[in-house]
Order: sequence, then structure tokens, then C-alpha cells
Amino acid sequence: MYVEFLKYKFQDSYEGVITKTKFKIGVRHVQMLYMFLGSVVMGGMRGCIGIEILAIVDSTRRNDSYIQIHDWDRRVQGTIISSFFFGYAVMLLPAELYLKSFGDKFVITSVLLINGALSAAMPTIVNRGGWAAMCNAHFLMGMTQACISPVNQALLSKWLPPIERNPFGCLIDTGLYLGIIAALPLSGLLSETRLGWELIFYSQAIMTLSMAAMWGLLTASSPDEHQAVGDSEKEYIKETLACYRMKRLQKPWRNILRSRQIWAIVCAHAASNILFVFYLVDIPLYLKSKGLSLKECAQQTMLAVIALWFMYTTTTPTVDWFFKTGFITYICDVTYARKFVNALGAFSIVIGLLILPNITVEWPYIRLTVLIAILGILGFQYTGFLENLRDISQNYCGTLIVVSSSFASILAAVTPLLHGFILSTEVEDANRWRILFSSLAIVYAFCNIIYTVFGSSDRTDWDDIGKNKFGYHNSAIADNDTNELELHETNHSDTKLSKLEADTAM
Repeated sequence: MYVEFLKYKFQDSYEGVITKTKFKIGVRHVQMLYMFLGSVVMGGMRGCIGIEILAIVDSTRRNDSYIQIHDWDRRVQGTIISSFFFGYAVMLLPAELYLKSFGDKFVITSVLLINGALSAAMPTIVNRGGWAAMCNAHFLMGMTQACISPVNQALLSKWLPPIERNPFGCLIDTGLYLGIIAALPLSGLLSETRLGWELIFYSQAIMTLSMAAMWGLLTASSPDEHQAVGDSEKEYIKETLACYRMKRLQKPWRNILRSRQIWAIVCAHAASNILFVFYLVDIPLYLKSKGLSLKECAQQTMLAVIALWFMYTTTTPTVDWFFKTGFITYICDVTYARKFVNALGAFSIVIGLLILPNITVEWPYIRLTVLIAILGILGFQYTGFLENLRDISQNYCGTLIVVSSSFASILAAVTPLLHGFILSTEVEDANRWRILFSSLAIVYAFCNIIYTVFGSSDRTDWDDIGKNKFGYHNSAIADNDTNELELHETNHSDTKLSKLEADTAM
């Protein structure tokens, strides 16, 4: 029997034989559209968290609106913001371990309902319960949003043939960034209306609850449960999945947690998450201290996030292509190439952070250029340390990304809290901002120095499949070793941006 094999980007702990099949448009792509829209809504809720807090404490709106303005200093604001990211960080690893096997649409529907209900009730929570009640609500919202990514991965494995998963998975992950990009200027615009910050939460509630209704009524957990999926499409999906099954591998947690390579990458990952969270929650306040309106602060922050998204989506495939062609590996070792890319990005970011607080008010365009450049360079830097996780392990790449994201997200969650204590009640003091930027630059440099010294791209000894071949085999043809068909190593894996979560602490 003739079977045409295709090399497929490796997915964490999966194996299979992929045959060449014709791409067919079907109901499964409508399911992907709903998953993409759900990611956009979740990204939007994360993106406007910094603007909505500034709108709640905007003292210039005390006499020209129907809403209540609260007198919270930056320490309280930082505590409120940190509660969301702490909730996200503590739930990220448990969600990956226990929810990924479910792949049930009701998990995502429940997450959307909880976040929509809390957004609708947030004005009452804030006005009646104060900042402590808002912290609890944000913590719960962060915990529930951490459940989205693993359930999406499970739904992808049920709905799509292996050859379609990578592009649609990237599209769904991109939805988080598009949500942040869209939410920033929208929240800035809504903050200037008569209802101000309350309208921001009501708008979030409308979008989230509407998406929950769409998920509950129009989606399904698998093609067999969807009434609109025809028999031909069900058969097509089953045929493409016939020789593709998950390997039952026991994850080497002890080796993972004791690996010097991984902890070096975690340090670089933590630095990038700290910088990204700093941009979402502190840069709008920094711009406001320079005399800009909330709408202008949100727009300029949006431009920086666009630069991050654009640089990552363009430089990653470009650098990956150079590695595949062997041009870079012919010149130097992969480890040195990754470290060079990371060091170049880290050095540029540190210089930008030291320059930014010293730019005078008379040079707004230079300040905006530096703001955009810093986050754009971060997107370039992702091709260094983040891709390094795919180099050191092919079998457990997804697990390593989640472990790295979990620890990095915990450190990033501390950022708004510490920055709140640095600024306190003196948010317009230029010296305090210089201390904050300098501290961030020192932490960023220190973390990346650790990665440069201890990081490596060598495959780990505990990676089950060895260092020469993937574990793909045609289990439908035969289960014995004599008929096993293997594909050569390609040094690729499924793209997971979680990360970036914002990532993406996203």
C-alpha cells in the first residue's frame, strides 16, 4: 500500500502518520471562527485593565459625569491589577494538567458567562464593596481566563485534521493580541463618555455574554455532537485522524524542574512578561503623567502592542526559515545563535528603558518612537529564548512552555504591586519614574544575563525519543516494531503563543 508521508510540526506528546489530503471547507472552520472570536473577547478584557483603573480614579471627572470617582493611590491600584494576574498565574498549570483532556465547549461557555456576569456587576462591586471586593472579582476573572488555552488545544485536536491545526491554532492565539489592540483605544474612548469607567465594564459584559450565548447555542465539543456537520465531513475528519494518536508518556517532572536549561529560559521569559505587563498597566499612567488624556494614552499603548505583534509574527518565521535552511547552523551553533538574538534584543530594550524617562515633554514623538521600539524589539527577542524551548525537547515542548509561562506569570503578577509602592501618591514625580524604569532595566538585564550564561539549545537527556528521530509511526498498519515507519527530525513543534498570554501573562 502506498502512503505519501508529510512532515508535520510536532505537537507535545503526539505521534502519527499524516497523509496528503485535499483541503476542504466545512463546519469545523465555523467552529474555529467562534474560537477566534472568543480569544478576541478574552484579550480585550485583559487589554483594557490598565485604562479602566485609571478611569476609576480620574479626579478630573468628578464634576462632569454621573459616575462615582474613587480616591485610590497607586498602591491600591497596583494591588487590584496584580490580583487579576495572580489569579491567572496560579491557575495556568492546573488548567493545563486537568482541563486539557476535557475539551468541552461548556468550559469555555462557563468562563465567558462568569467573566460577563462579573463585568456587568463590577460597577456595583466597586461602588459598594470598594477596592477589596474588586480584587476578589479580578482574581476570579484571572483564574477562569487561564482555562481558555488548554480547552482550545483539546478542541483543536477533536475538530481539525493534524495538517490544519498549526495555522488555525496560530490564528486563535493571534486573537488575544487583536483583542488587546482593539480594546485599548476603545476603552480610552469610552472613558471620556458621561458613564466613563462604568461603560467600559458594561461594554465588556455585553460582548462577553453575547459570545457565551453563541458558544452555548452554536458550537459543539466534537464533530459528532454538532448537528450541522455532514456525514462526509465527519468521515473526512475521522480518516485524517485514523493514524494519529496520543502517546502515553509520563512527564519527567523532576528532571524538568531540575534542569538548568529550563530555569535559564524561565528567567528570560519572566523578564519579557514583566515588561509586557508593565506596558499594559503602567505605561498609560506614565503617559498620563506627561499631560496626555486617557484616550491618547490608550492609543499610544496600542501602537506599541501592534509593533510587538507585527515583529513576532514576521521575525519568527523568518528566523525559523534560516534555521531550516542550515545557513545559521553552518556559521555557528544553534545555542550561540539563539543567545545572540536574545542578547541583541535585551540590550536594545535595556537602553530604551534607561532613555525613556529622561525624554522631555517637548519631544513627544521621540518618546512615542522609543515606546514603540521597545515592545517591537521584544517581539524580535521572542525568537531567541521562546523558540529555545522547542530546541531542548521535542516530546515535552508544550509542557515546558506551560511550566515556563506559569513561573514567569507569577513574577509578572508582582510587577504592578511593586510599582504601586514605588509610585505611591507621587505618580507625577519624574524621579520616581526614573527609579521605576531603572529598576525594570536592571531586572531585565539580570534575567537575560542568566539566560546567556546558563541557557542551551542541546536536546535534554530525558527527552524520551532520543536525538535523531521523532516518534511518528503508522499504528493503523501495524503495531509491531518491524512495520514501524518513522519520520526524520525537523526541529519544529506546534506554535503556542501562551504565552506571549500575556502569553500572553496572557
